[in-house]
Amino acid sequence: MAPSNINITGKNTSHAQTKHAEYDIELIGNVLRVDGRGVVSEEILKHYHNDVKDIVLSLKGQKWGFLGFVLGTGILTPAAEATLIESIKLRKLYGMSACALVATKADIPALVRSQFERVYIAAEIDYFFCEDEKAGVAWLASKGCKYK
Repeated sequence: MAPSNINITGKNTSHAQTKHAEYDIELIGNVLRVDGRGVVSEEILKHYHNDVKDIVLSLKGQKWGFLGFVLGTGILTPAAEATLIESIKLRKLYGMSACALVATKADIPALVRSQFERVYIAAEIDYFFCEDEKAGVAWLASKGCKYK
């Protein structure tokens, strides 16, 4: 199912929503902040990848980091997991260098961490699971990604 509610609110932000999932994206400095909720399907993940690409291309190849927040269910379907691995590999070509993920507000944080760890290892990207935004921002800063 394609996103039913898409609202680009600016050149550095995006929002999409389906019946089962929703995300908000915002580029802050050279950190892409993403809040995601629900069960992520391959269809919404493909839309998400395009939104990310459109936003980070403004960085013109500059190194950037990802700061993600998983709320609620926060799991990927098997097809979405495979698609996310390929998406991250492509985003690395656009300058993505590291991912910090906060899953403390997910329904089952251990399941979310396990699934995303598989994704990050398969995509060969530096990653860090953290308890809150402050820890994620600090870790990304240590990787050269500034949250302004």
